[in-house]
Amino acid sequence: MDNPVNKLGDLAQTNHGLFSFLHSYFTGNDEQVLISLFLLQGIVALIVTVIALFILPKKYRQQWRKSGPYLFIFSLAVPFGALLVCLPSIWLARRFPVNIELKDIGEVALPTFVPQLVSRVKHGGGARLRVQLENVAAPVAERMAALVAIQAMQKRTASPILRGLLSDSVEDVRLLVYGMLDGAEKEITQQIHTAFPALAAASNDAELCAANHRLADLYWELIYQNLVQDDIYRYTAEQAEKYAFAALTLDHTIAPLWYMRGRLALMRGIPDLAEGFLKLAGTYHFPHDRLLPRLAEAAYLRGDYQHVRSAFLGFRNQSMLPSLKPLQLYWTS
Repeated sequence: MDNPVNKLGDLAQTNHGLFSFLHSYFTGNDEQVLISLFLLQGIVALIVTVIALFILPKKYRQQWRKSGPYLFIFSLAVPFGALLVCLPSIWLARRFPVNIELKDIGEVALPTFVPQLVSRVKHGGGARLRVQLENVAAPVAERMAALVAIQAMQKRTASPILRGLLSDSVEDVRLLVYGMLDGAEKEITQQIHTAFPALAAASNDAELCAANHRLADLYWELIYQNLVQDDIYRYTAEQAEKYAFAALTLDHTIAPLWYMRGRLALMRGIPDLAEGFLKLAGTYHFPHDRLLPRLAEAAYLRGDYQHVRSAFLGFRNQSMLPSLKPLQLYWTS
């Protein structure tokens, strides 16, 4: 039977030998000591990572390829503090699990490229073009190129921008702008002149109604595209009202013409008359969401703010124009 005293002596000798080895190893040159420290730090970080992975929640353990490197790098960077940070984090994850169900998320295929649509893309529209046109310090060639590009925009949007350039200091810009506006106005005016013979040649009420409807639409187009101003604007509005009234006298169920007359009444500042026309348009199945902003405008002109709010609350879908959304937010909040 071995003597316990002898066992203690053997253990002391073994430990003394181990400590002697470590002491001799770490008291070598600086390079050897540095490598040894990094090696030991890596071993400790690996041990901490393995321990942390075993006590992680199940969903993290299943993704050990992602969690493991993170924990290892964290433990390697902060040898002792890493464990102190990881353990409370793991406890919080176990104590307050977050269950997120991804029922409404699915995979969708990447959209396919359609080369035929490239020719329909119009570049250089919107606010960037407007800034480029109004920048008098920009080279004339760039401003002229922007003027050419603006023709791809809707006439209703482009016309106010172009009218602001009629007093530009560059003569070439003024001439091109005038030509563009004049050309757009003459195009519709020519269509009006072409439509008059059909009005004179109408042989029955249906043809007469169609001819008056056509003329009302054309005169309204001049106003809608912002191509007329001042006295010409007033004359054009009178003509649009005249032919719309004539067409409705023959067929009172044409909802767009009631809507047009409502818009014209709003422009003349007659909200009660406008509201009556707009409601008649709704009676004949004019789109409800297109009527609501004009009904709100009529109520506002009358000072009936409660009806303005009611109109904006009446939208039934999310197809509202972006320009109207701030107004809806203001009146319904």
